[in-house]
Amino acid sequence: MKNLFYPLLFATALVSAACSNDLENDGNATDPSNKTAISFVGEDNAAALTRYGFAANTHIAMHIRSNKNGSTANGDVRETRTMATAQKDATQSDVSFSTIYTPSDENVRYWDDAYGRSAQLSVFAVAVPGKDNSLMNNNTTLTNLLTGTGTWSTGALSEEIAWTVSADQSGDDVIANEDLTYSNNISANGKGGAKSYNYTSSAYDTTKDGCLLFRLKDANMQDGPGKFDQGNLKFNHALSRITVHLKKGIGYGDGSFAFANSTNIKILSVPTAGKLDIEKGTWANETNSDINKMATTTTQSGAAYSLMAQMLPGYTFAQNSDTNVLEFVIDDNKYFITQGMMLDALNQGQNTSVTSLEMAQGKNYVFTITVGKSKIINVTATLEPWVNVEAANKDMDNSHIELSLFKNNDGTAADNFDLYRLNDESAEINTGASEAKNWNGNYTDKAGLTKNGNIWTTDWFFENNKSFYHFRTVNKGTTIEGTTDDAVDDYFEITSGAQTSHDYHWGAPFLTSTTSPIQYSKTEGYAATLSPAIGATNSTINMTELHMMSNINVVLRTTKTSDAVALEVGTNQCEVSLTYFYANGQVKMGNGLVTTTGDLTASATFTAPTAGIDEDDTDTYKKTGAFTFAVVPQALTRASGDNLYVGITIKTPDNNQYYVVKSLAEIIATTNGGSQNQTTSDKIDFWYPNHNYTYTFTLTKAGIKDVTCTVEKWVNVTADNKDISLED
Repeated sequence: MKNLFYPLLFATALVSAACSNDLENDGNATDPSNKTAISFVGEDNAAALTRYGFAANTHIAMHIRSNKNGSTANGDVRETRTMATAQKDATQSDVSFSTIYTPSDENVRYWDDAYGRSAQLSVFAVAVPGKDNSLMNNNTTLTNLLTGTGTWSTGALSEEIAWTVSADQSGDDVIANEDLTYSNNISANGKGGAKSYNYTSSAYDTTKDGCLLFRLKDANMQDGPGKFDQGNLKFNHALSRITVHLKKGIGYGDGSFAFANSTNIKILSVPTAGKLDIEKGTWANETNSDINKMATTTTQSGAAYSLMAQMLPGYTFAQNSDTNVLEFVIDDNKYFITQGMMLDALNQGQNTSVTSLEMAQGKNYVFTITVGKSKIINVTATLEPWVNVEAANKDMDNSHIELSLFKNNDGTAADNFDLYRLNDESAEINTGASEAKNWNGNYTDKAGLTKNGNIWTTDWFFENNKSFYHFRTVNKGTTIEGTTDDAVDDYFEITSGAQTSHDYHWGAPFLTSTTSPIQYSKTEGYAATLSPAIGATNSTINMTELHMMSNINVVLRTTKTSDAVALEVGTNQCEVSLTYFYANGQVKMGNGLVTTTGDLTASATFTAPTAGIDEDDTDTYKKTGAFTFAVVPQALTRASGDNLYVGITIKTPDNNQYYVVKSLAEIIATTNGGSQNQTTSDKIDFWYPNHNYTYTFTLTKAGIKDVTCTVEKWVNVTADNKDISLED
């Protein structure tokens, strides 16, 4: 018979058991029926030392689904309902699991009844932490919310259960009794739900994704001894929570600021009932109603009242919405908090600027509301993990970061930017200064910016003098992409095209003077001269914005003799095309490195000049204006492939004559406008970001007579210096 044990994770739960799960031909039978029971492995490694368990014994109701060799066809799927009790795990250090629960015989399920070695098992479970099998929701026990019986069905069962939260949540156990959790990580797309047997360590210590399987001892064999996986269920909170801390504001004396009933605060028209699909982890058929009373919770320091309620996820706070969310009465004064006010507070608390926010599963949205005699003075918010319901009230008026206004060299304002920051946790925070350059990571912290004269005020503040940040700017509205891996740098996409609409900016603080050239590396971007992380005290932000594209300009000229070609016929001009280049790329947020992506583009047409032919250029030549194109920075030659070179084709309007330059990498720079990345007399074999390349082609009837190229840096957009200090 199998022993089951289920401890709870920090914000989720881990279902576990200490048992052997031997299979025939590789150990003794573990059940009097000579069948192999489906079991769940216990955590016995060091990682479990940091995990919390359920605060009390907990009833688990579950479905176990078996797919024969992964098939979903009729006759290849069986499913059963069962249940178990999770043992209380009161301490972090109790990892021996010496006292474990043994389910009754009718709740044990066997691999042998579910296709045996051909089975692929999924497990979908629900639990309310610390509650036994007598718990009811909407007059139904937790077990009976799941369809099916103890026998194996001939097909899949419904994984949907109905759940309702109370309108009055002020009772002692209402929040706890309705705290629904679910598990679906043992499934085809699940993560970390299967534990396989390690024959070297003689333990179930190898965590795998997907379903539970039978695994051969020798993976190279077609058959033979082996062991079935054991299950490792992780539970997720299915609901959302709101916590409200009410603080006394101006106009309330020491003896006032009282509720007629300390739980009379209402949450208006939020999802309170619906159906949860355990397999998908999604809700449907939600209905909205008011929560008339909230539960009292641990009072925050400085607050008069702290209250909590929970609801189904999915409620949305919308920007500038006047829809009331909270309603309460204090000293006969009635107050309303709108969606717009709550979203503004969440944006400030999370340093975001979203226009709407949908409440998510397992999140506790914490609002601190300062109430004055005649109005709401201030609303602030933090978003906290489920278990940690306490949050300090952040005073959003202290220690804001200010940036000087960006200015172009011509004196015009460069206002069209978003500002991001990244906390560098590797900074030498105890020295008061940092040499840290760990700028890889997630640039999701975007500033809310307010312009006041020549100063940008952000909604950021330094909580203390031990925070060090990397600051980056991009074009306003740019989408920042990447992974959740802190070691991987976020990036944004760029694509080649017309110069006017494909001018991507990226900015950062640099160590070098803004009047000196900034060096770019083909492998490290601008890393060599980027500033280290900046601290809050006595630090100066000197931002420099750079253009991340290479601007390519083509000027065509011809002679004024008999071998001249027509550069313009009526309103028709020449056509200039770039050939065999990478049109797409990415810019790393950390160091500004540009990398090409995707496949080669065979041809793309330059934007033609609006001006006509200059007949008075010299006595010898006449020329066009510049044909333009913004291209992703890249090498002009490639080591392998069918098309090794970036080239140019020119088509004239008379007789459709073509001029082809197969490889631009052979052209030598004749003029260098201050770039350290390109010197004169060198071949231009790489197009660098923040550079203008002007190619001049002399066309004759006999072909291209001459090609020259000048290289200029784009004008950097630089910010004035601004000291950032931590205000009292």
